[in-house]
Amino acid sequence: MTVAALATAWHAFLVSDAPVTPDCAYWAQSRLPGGWQVEMAGTQAMHDWQDWAERLLGLGAPAQQMGDPARGLHRMAFHRDGRLAAALFVGPQPVALSRSHLAAMLGGALTGALAGRPRSDMPDPGPTVCACLGVGLNTIRQAVARGCDSVASLGAVTGAGTNCGSCRPELSALLRPVPMQAAE
Repeated sequence: MTVAALATAWHAFLVSDAPVTPDCAYWAQSRLPGGWQVEMAGTQAMHDWQDWAERLLGLGAPAQQMGDPARGLHRMAFHRDGRLAAALFVGPQPVALSRSHLAAMLGGALTGALAGRPRSDMPDPGPTVCACLGVGLNTIRQAVARGCDSVASLGAVTGAGTNCGSCRPELSALLRPVPMQAAE
């Protein structure tokens, strides 16, 4: 078997309340509590993202969309019965956004979906570290910055590591200082 880099023309991230089968060079789909998330990439330029998304999702036209076609950036939010059913984010590079935030928005209001991240008054918990209690990396880092210096103190403040304990080694690693490399 040979492994080689895929020369991509675009990357996309999708959250959807229903599974999909994208027609593109690469895609990986995983289950979420309220639906599915899909990472995608294609090798050929796409000429009509809205048409492609409508065919993929079967939800009709997006309820909201914005884009910068010159830069290859497109964002679309689709609804079903006034609730967020899917959100698609496309760019020439892997799409930077809060995947966990978008996943949590599925089935909720459409407001803010195209931002791809929480509002400034809603801190992003970050990627999940403690799956039992849904504690994210950013939440843990904030607790460490506020003085948590042990797995036990992280558990007392955030709840992380207090149920099954499988995340305790990762919590411990997050407490270790990162060595600085000398500049050359």
